[in-house]
Amino acid sequence: MKEVLFEDLKKGDWIKHSHLGSSPLVGGYVMESPRQGRGLKSTILVDVKGSEVGLVDEIGSIYSNQIAAVLRDGEWYRVDQKRLNPMIVFPNAMLANL
Repeated sequence: MKEVLFEDLKKGDWIKHSHLGSSPLVGGYVMESPRQGRGLKSTILVDVKGSEVGLVDEIGSIYSNQIAAVLRDGEWYRVDQKRLNPMIVFPNAMLANL
């Protein structure tokens, strides 16, 4: 799976994340750019689609290191988290169904 840098995410991207603690990963739309001023935000606003796993849809902040993948040009790309936190690694099993 190809990778995209976290700072290359932009408003309107469709992402998969682990914010709700569910497996499989939950989708959502990025509502703001993670790049603000001279740095990167540790939390970003996302329209979380919890209805995919039987929960509630809502807009809220999620931690940047919970974003696993982004959809670009019809193909899923893993989001490179090494710059944010070298300890965060999504197991391949979580990303296998994308």
